[in-house]
Amino acid sequence: MRVLKFGGSSLADFACLEQVAQLVKAQLKDEMLLVLSAPGGMTDSLVALASAAEQGLDFSQQWQILVSRCEGLKADVEKSGVVVTSWPNLDELKNKLDGVSLIQCCPEQVRAFVISFGERVSVSLMQALLSSHDARYLEATSCIASTGGYIDAEADLVLSKSRFQAVLKENPATIYIMPGFTASNDKGELTTLGRNGSDYSAAIAAACLDAEICQIWTDVDGVYSADPRYIKKATKVDFLSYKEAMELSYFGAKVLHPKTILPCAKAGVPCEIKNTHNPDAQGSLIGNDYSSDEPVKALSSLQELAMLTVSGPGMKGKVGMASKVFNALAHDNVSIVLITQSSCEFSISFCVHETDLALALDALQTAFKLELQAGLIEPVQVQRNLAIVTLVGDNMRAHRGLAAKFFASLAQAQVNIVAIAQDSTESAISAVIDGELCNDAVKICHENFFTHVPSIDVFLLGCGLVGQELINQLERQQAWLEKRNIKLNLYGVANSRQLHLDSEGIAFSDWQQKLSLSEQAFDLKLVEQFVKQNHLVNPVIVDCTSSDALAAQYLDFLNAGFHVVAANKKATTSSYTYYQDLIAATQKNNRKFLYETNVGAGLPVIDNLQSLFGAGDELLEFSGILSGSLSYMFGALQDGLSLSEATIKAKESGFTEPDPRDDLSGTDVARKLLIIAREAGMKLELSDIEVESVLPVGFAQGDSVDEFMAKLPSLDADFNDRIQSAASEGKVLRYVGKIKEGHCKVGIEAVDEKHALSVIRDGENALAILSQYYQPRPFVIRGYGAGSEVTAAGVFADILKTLSR
Repeated sequence: MRVLKFGGSSLADFACLEQVAQLVKAQLKDEMLLVLSAPGGMTDSLVALASAAEQGLDFSQQWQILVSRCEGLKADVEKSGVVVTSWPNLDELKNKLDGVSLIQCCPEQVRAFVISFGERVSVSLMQALLSSHDARYLEATSCIASTGGYIDAEADLVLSKSRFQAVLKENPATIYIMPGFTASNDKGELTTLGRNGSDYSAAIAAACLDAEICQIWTDVDGVYSADPRYIKKATKVDFLSYKEAMELSYFGAKVLHPKTILPCAKAGVPCEIKNTHNPDAQGSLIGNDYSSDEPVKALSSLQELAMLTVSGPGMKGKVGMASKVFNALAHDNVSIVLITQSSCEFSISFCVHETDLALALDALQTAFKLELQAGLIEPVQVQRNLAIVTLVGDNMRAHRGLAAKFFASLAQAQVNIVAIAQDSTESAISAVIDGELCNDAVKICHENFFTHVPSIDVFLLGCGLVGQELINQLERQQAWLEKRNIKLNLYGVANSRQLHLDSEGIAFSDWQQKLSLSEQAFDLKLVEQFVKQNHLVNPVIVDCTSSDALAAQYLDFLNAGFHVVAANKKATTSSYTYYQDLIAATQKNNRKFLYETNVGAGLPVIDNLQSLFGAGDELLEFSGILSGSLSYMFGALQDGLSLSEATIKAKESGFTEPDPRDDLSGTDVARKLLIIAREAGMKLELSDIEVESVLPVGFAQGDSVDEFMAKLPSLDADFNDRIQSAASEGKVLRYVGKIKEGHCKVGIEAVDEKHALSVIRDGENALAILSQYYQPRPFVIRGYGAGSEVTAAGVFADILKTLSR
């Protein structure tokens, strides 16, 4: 005997019904029992009808929709050339609803009849479609014995087994068709087995009949490592043990009903999850012999929970207090999802479904009325909108560090853990967390335990030369990233006026056109909302502007959960207090603030400095050429060009800012030197840096760029004298930043040929770091420090550093 259960999505319309019938005929070998759910969505309609009738509302329209659907399904089946004979009595259903409406009360016995009507519809239709194979209608109320109430009954397996054997002996057939979800109590009255109880019905039948296998046919290929509706890269789990399957179903795996596995496990019947719409695909097989060496099989999550905490001095050392708590809840049929207790016995916390919260509170307040009045028990604490994320795998106990990795993953998702629980067999670890962050937590945990493809979610501010080049590099490097199992998405692009966001990721081919059509400007709240809606867990704001206003928002960015990658130097050279606040925010929010390009564009300056000083090194002295534009210009001066000619050449070659005064003033070099000084632990402000400008004080101040360039030749003669004076001593001029004995200065310096900076020109940067570890010969970093390509490459490298490996 094989038991096959088909869910509502497999029976939703005639095409689905016909597909199931053909599948059954193709698999027909030995005896087969089909357990059917109601057609998809019909149970919800019946529940709504019962509710409307109970409230005395006019349900005529709802009734007509139900009748039309039932009769429409019947007509479609009969068009195929078969006759539906055992059609359920719609008049009986209508009479019961009318009675409920009249007294505005729906007894549980009547409710059970109403909400299980859809299963009888499915069985009648399927019996007609399989009439050529002598399919026999098997009444569940004659086979499955239940205990408990009418709505959420439990099966009596011993009595059910004798009933099944007796009924099948009297009615031999090749195909039996039985409605799921229903049973009967000791009075012979119809009961239901809880919502989605058709899976339970199939498992009961399989256990009672010692079936070869119990197949649960649904609309997915099997059990997945996480809910595939939310985790696109979820993978199918081929084999699970009964224990693993029970843990997953209990903690929210939608493909399995929590009650399904136990009967199969008791009887040793394998259970297989299959896809009706893809029958040839291998499903997920559950049984005693289907465990594997994999430490973690899947993640599940259960949402819409509340946690109640009973605490107070009366709890400590008092025998029976825990029993009193749980007996009170059991008396009112409140299901407890998870329990945790403090080691000092001062409190007990447990989770219930939010729908049971009011009932649970009333039960506890009634049970502990005297203790509350006497102050032995504190008022029950309630935390709402919680979720449980559970890691499941039989072999977890044989692998060290999995719990640490689980909790580290939750921290990576910016999730605070409310409570923790682990079963004694170590096959499941559960964490209670904020319900709003549940999908984020599952996403990160799944990346770390299964796909191993971490994501980086980029929002780019600034589409100038560096920003555009960065986008080009992101596009070119997609294959490189894929080989290294990194998923880098560009979700947002903004300029000074517009912002474009795309939840599917911005295409590299037409981002400029999409941005130009946008009617909204960059707003942090808007981007923050986008991140939450799309459950992005590693969002990175990349600032490729020189905006003071954006730099002033970095603290807000970090506090909102973004990493910040900055090519913009304004934040790192703002007040020392703000600089310290940014560093503190990275630690508080577990986010990174990265600004490698602030000093040497693509050169690894900040990385090396942080590595040195983090290892206990101390800066003794520093000197360096920190401006690619000034490096280029001073090299041209060495070749015999005048100051004005060197400036024009640098500007035309793209080495200077649009206004060369920004470079010639020395302010940019001063900012870079300040960053280096702060990395070395010096508490300085920008005003503490001594700056010698290439230009005389006030030169061409207030003039346009063209007017400035026209006046610049007037400085050539004096500057040429300075060049000649240095040459007469065998020296060349360089624009140098220096740190010595706590003093920082940037300015023009004459250096001889033995000096490390004498050969630095043509846009190169060079930094000579003399430290406790690197003396008497300094540690030198040298390379091109200007240009959009190397700067974008430096930004790209910083973006990759946001990954938490």
